Amino acid sequence: MDTQNGVKKSGATGNYVVPLMHTTIPEPLVNLGFLGLLAGSVVMGVVDPPLAALVGLGVIVARHRRS
Repeated sequence: MDTQNGVKKSGATGNYVVPLMHTTIPEPLVNLGFLGLLAGSVVMGVVDPPLAALVGLGVIVARHRRS
């Protein structure tokens, strides 16, 4: 298994590799988890909604431009 920066290089784009367990996680699940945790932090009052919206939008745009 040839990896670089935690992402498999051998034709499996869109998958992330968990370093210690060597398991692959699909990119949509990682995105859903990140956005879910971001929304949870807004609900709990840890992050203000405008800041969370900017961070979420920035991550989505960055990932879209990378693909």
